[in-house]
Amino acid sequence: MKKINRIIGIGLLVLLTGCDPTGGIEGNDEIIIPPDTGTLEFRFILPEYKIPKDKVHRISLGFAWSADSLYKSLFFRKVNVSDLQEVYTVYLLPDEYYYDAVITCSCEGDTCLNGGFPGGRFGMKHNFNKFFIEKQKSLVIETHFQ
Repeated sequence: MKKINRIIGIGLLVLLTGCDPTGGIEGNDEIIIPPDTGTLEFRFILPEYKIPKDKVHRISLGFAWSADSLYKSLFFRKVNVSDLQEVYTVYLLPDEYYYDAVITCSCEGDTCLNGGFPGGRFGMKHNFNKFFIEKQKSLVIETHFQ
């Protein structure tokens, strides 16, 4: 019995002292931005509709190289959007890009249809446009849904 207790004690000692949860990479939380990129600050603003605010949702934000790729939904980058976050920051190389921002409505009945969402419940509205990123410069884009 003493031998088993000793083995369990040694095992617990190894487990408890084996890893250092307070250790890690030292340094600050500063984001390092490559010098050859530009910054896009995308303000994904939900418009006011005659619908409860908690029933209009952000569902997609994608970036494409061309209008053709945008039309075919061939995005080179998609952002994980949330109803809780309004501003998204993306770092891109200098070039011409297209974005597609999408919202939907989740009300029951005809509320979404009356609020202007095509097809009613889960109907989607798109906001898309072309933009240009310049090296080491920032660009701010705000969504404007019809």
